[in-house]
Order: sequence, then C-alpha cells, then structure tokens
Amino acid sequence: MSGIQAPDKETMEACRLYVDNLIKPIHSLGKLEDIAVRLAGITGKIKPGKLNKAIVIMAGDTAVDGENKTGGKTSLTEVQMVSRGLGTVSAVARTLGAPVYLIDVGLEQNTNDIEGVLTNKVVYGTHRGNPALDQDAVSAAISIGMSVARTLAVQGIQAVGLGNIGERSLLSALGVTAAIMKKELQENSLKDGFSLHMDDVGNMANDPVGVLSRVGSAEIAGLFGLVVQAAREKIAIVFDNAVTGAAVLAAIEVYPEVRDYVFPSAAYNEPVHQIQMKKLGMKPFFYYDFTVAEGFGSAMGLSLFDAALDMVNEMKTFGQGGVDVAEDGPGKGRQREDVQ
Repeated sequence: MSGIQAPDKETMEACRLYVDNLIKPIHSLGKLEDIAVRLAGITGKIKPGKLNKAIVIMAGDTAVDGENKTGGKTSLTEVQMVSRGLGTVSAVARTLGAPVYLIDVGLEQNTNDIEGVLTNKVVYGTHRGNPALDQDAVSAAISIGMSVARTLAVQGIQAVGLGNIGERSLLSALGVTAAIMKKELQENSLKDGFSLHMDDVGNMANDPVGVLSRVGSAEIAGLFGLVVQAAREKIAIVFDNAVTGAAVLAAIEVYPEVRDYVFPSAAYNEPVHQIQMKKLGMKPFFYYDFTVAEGFGSAMGLSLFDAALDMVNEMKTFGQGGVDVAEDGPGKGRQREDVQ
C-alpha cells in the first residue's frame, strides 16, 4: 500500500498563478479556485480539461443478527432501482457522463440475478457485536476495492465519487469513527463529567484489518481499499456521507498521504458526519438536509470539478497583463513582466 505520491507542487503553483490573474467578478472564487489548483497537482496539468469520472457504490447491510424485520429487502430494492438507472444518483451520473459501478460486497439478500450489479459478496450482511465480520472477509473486501481502483485507472478515470447502499450502515460508520477517535471521545466525556469506557478495538493506523473486523462492515472495508488504491493511481476522490466518510477517515488514518486526493462534497445535519469533518479539518462544498442517497452527494461534488475546470479553461486573464501558461508540465506557468 506504500507509494502514494504527493500532487505536483510546481504545477499547483503555476495553476495558482494563472487563477490569480483571471478576470473575476469578485476578488476570489474561493473553493472553485482551490479545487482547480489541487486538480492541477493531481493531474500534472496546469489547465486540466474535463476529467473522466466514475461513481462507485459499495453495498452492504449492517446488524443483520436477531430480529431483522426488513431482512435486507429495503436495500435490495434500492440496488434494483440504481441498477436500472432510476436512482437519484443516476440522473446526475448521466449528466456527468460518468458510469455507475454498483458492487455488492455484503448485502443480506442475493443479487446474482440483478443485471448491472457486480456481486463480489464477502459476507451476507455484517453482524452486530464484536467482531462484526472475520478478518478474511475484511481482507477480501479491501482487495475488491483495490481491484476496482486499478480497473478505473486502466479505463482512464481521473476522478471517482464514492457511494454506499445498505441498511443500518450508519452503525458501522459510527463504530469505525469511534475507534479512530476514541482518545478524543474519552477526553471529551471526562470534560462533560462522565466516563466513557470503550472496549479495546485496536489501533486503526497499525491494524486496519483488525479494527475493521471488530467494528466495521464489508462496504466500508471495500471503500477503504478503493480510496487508498485510487490515491496510488492519482485519481481524485469525492465522498459525501458518514459511511463514505468513515472509509476516508480510516484510509487517511493509515496512509496520511491519501488526504491530498480527497474532496468532501456535502455537509449533513448528522452527528457522525460532523465529527468526521471536524477530525479531518475539512469543509464540504454543499449542504443537504438528508443523509442517504446512494452517492448523490459525491456525484454533485464531481459536478463541481467541472465548474472549477471550466473556470480555468473558459475565463480570461487580464488583457494588458496576462499569464503565459503551457497546457501541461511543471514549472511552465510564468507571469508576464507587465503584470503588476
């Protein structure tokens, strides 16, 4: 898993110089400028064209033990809708020209007969309690995510949006987040006048497979592998809710270099998601008043990539003093002498 390269700093600096000299209605276009500069570093091009994009949705149910009234049928219906192109994420994906890859790594129900679903099931639903699933299943799910990222790279995909489908998946997201932030949570509980006792779930940075086995889920493990390998392949990564956020948080905890490739999309009124954003020190682009949408938030984040790169490629620099910029290659951007 080693070998994650940092984005090209010289290309980022040249892109920043170019963006600073664009004719804008206000002093700064804020996040659009920051996105463009980061994408320049990831792609190695000062003025990247529109990126080839894809959306990957990992599916898995959580807490399937005991009395389970739904029996995984709710998430199965959701999978069927997305596989037919009828999900909320589907319309955005079509607008972006992005394929949607729907992968069943841990749904309770069988998906073998559903066209458009890649069934790579490592478990029929994640269990409740400790462990949630065995380490072999976690390793297999991580490998699936890595394989998907390698395939995306071969296909020329430059940006991927993360999504999830599954019942009670927020429980696993909470478990993974708490395992990573147990020190902060315990300290805060003492400040509030009570003691928070957490079972020893291990150290994510040193033993991601063990921790994900104890408190994680198949879809989070799959997304974890996807995130890390996508960063290795220099693919930009967009995530949205607490489930995709748990995978990103875990990946960055193990491999801090991943942070340079990750973009948060949506802010939700959901405590686990908000805790993750605070821990990561990230501010999402959009606000949504819902939490479940099969990667809809990530798809919208990918659309913002288009807006940022349209800004770079369509807007003009100051006519009397501009910036001469080569299309690609580090160190090619230079400010003309008549720019004050």
